[in-house]
Amino acid sequence: MENDSIIIVGRSNGFSELRKSWGEKGIEVTVIKDAFEAKKRMGKIPCSLVGLDPDTFNTFVSQSAPPAVSLKDYIEKRLHDFIKRFKSSEGSNLYYALLREIEKPLLTMVLKETKGNQLEAAHILGLNRNTLRKKIKELNISLDNLK
Repeated sequence: MENDSIIIVGRSNGFSELRKSWGEKGIEVTVIKDAFEAKKRMGKIPCSLVGLDPDTFNTFVSQSAPPAVSLKDYIEKRLHDFIKRFKSSEGSNLYYALLREIEKPLLTMVLKETKGNQLEAAHILGLNRNTLRKKIKELNISLDNLK
């Protein structure tokens, strides 16, 4: 073989003997259950793929890629977890607590994206520029490292 690394896509059952015999010959054997992960690894290290030719492998990976998660679904899950923790801590004013948690990172990220341009950031956020300036001051957002 031209490479001394082999990736096998599949379950690890029954590969221990194969791994041992190839290991004695100086060939590293990696068994990866997830084809999507195997594809990522193949791009990073020189290796041979055992069991599937590259075209079949690429087809397999494209069919087994993890489903895309929408922003709405992601936020709902995270909010659900946050609300459960908040409720168990017997907190109150969830609405304002949640706004505080979200507002500063949101404004900071948009300001970074606009390289500190407050007019552009206000437009993206749908805020008046003066309202954005007020929130920057209230939330103690530093404008020094944004440009």
